[in-house]
Amino acid sequence: MGTPTPGSLALRRLAVLIGLAVVLAIALPGSLTAQTGLRDEEFYLEQNFPNPFTPGVSPTIFTYRLDAETHARLVIYNLLAQEVVVLVDQRQGLGLHRVAWDGNSNDGEPVPAGVYWYKLEANGKTALKRLRVRQPVESSSEADPIAVG
Repeated sequence: MGTPTPGSLALRRLAVLIGLAVVLAIALPGSLTAQTGLRDEEFYLEQNFPNPFTPGVSPTIFTYRLDAETHARLVIYNLLAQEVVVLVDQRQGLGLHRVAWDGNSNDGEPVPAGVYWYKLEANGKTALKRLRVRQPVESSSEADPIAVG
């Protein structure tokens, strides 16, 4: 690898700043919740699994815990802080919840490969995590030819 040029370093710094701005735009005005040392009755959002995930292979699963019966909203955003899909937007009970995502947007179209953010808002609290989507698996309707000797 060669020495980075001043231009490439500037682009990297700009990308980091843009990434931080997106995180802040998505997370604010709610407060971010620490995700360590939690008890069962506390609010938290786990990392989706699998991550990265490949649409068409299996869904990715989001697991979270609510600390009270409340309205919960779980949304996936792209890196421009645009809403991609709303996974949950309803009143839910105290405790553990899971939801699966197949990689499609609100309009039913597959999302492009890349990095996304997902945010859980409930009971005045907010948690934010990052996920990666791999290139979807293409399904082929044609059978592969078999060579016969």
